[in-house]
Amino acid sequence: MKEKSWVCTLITQLSLCMIAYIAINIGQPQKLTREERSANDIYFISVAGGFRPLEEQTLLLQQMVKVKKMFKARFVVGFSEVGESDPLIHNATFFPALRNMPWYTAGAMEGQGQTYFLKTIETPYGQILDIIALDTVSLQDQSRERGNDQIVWLRRTLNESKSDWKIVVGLHQLITTERLHNILLQYGVDAYMSLQLQTGALDKGPYLTPINHNLVPKEETVDGFLLHQITSLEMVTLAVKVRGGVEHRLTFQHKGKAVM
Repeated sequence: MKEKSWVCTLITQLSLCMIAYIAINIGQPQKLTREERSANDIYFISVAGGFRPLEEQTLLLQQMVKVKKMFKARFVVGFSEVGESDPLIHNATFFPALRNMPWYTAGAMEGQGQTYFLKTIETPYGQILDIIALDTVSLQDQSRERGNDQIVWLRRTLNESKSDWKIVVGLHQLITTERLHNILLQYGVDAYMSLQLQTGALDKGPYLTPINHNLVPKEETVDGFLLHQITSLEMVTLAVKVRGGVEHRLTFQHKGKAVM
């Protein structure tokens, strides 16, 4: 009996230790490691602009520099209501690692040039990635001629695209633009990325929405930025916090088939 009691006590203590370990570690941010990087994949960053305290903005840009060097990220997709006049873009020029990095901004103000555009990137696998930036401010008002012209342009661009990956970006969340969501479904777009524009919102990071006929649109966001990895078969997104660490991971194959 004493031996059995001793064994039970040991098992109980080990169980309590395991429970304590799980309680401490569940929900804790994961660390980025260089071992996660694949030399044959393409990496890029998406980040929201807008006002941030100087300390927070500096931390954000320092994290972007770290991720850029670690994963050799090739470009940035930015979101800003003031377009290329955003202070984050300006302050990024003070960091040599970000200074010459291509920065494609969704939400450029009228008068700054073309407010919707297509960027085509070739991956090491020989696949093609299309980044299609939209002026969703115009799309909100269907009576505006500019918005209708943009819809015609978008349909033509998607119809003529021969790319393996199609990612559309804009300021507004997809759930506020039903017409746009239907178009993205029709032409097999893989994902939509946007900015949080709700008044009083605490999240400052971008949103990522996989596109799928069978899924209700659902955004993944973070108070920081998103690191995207394009492989030959899937897209992996890591949410990187301002002060470091990975908050969560989203993986999906072509046409938005998500795998958590």
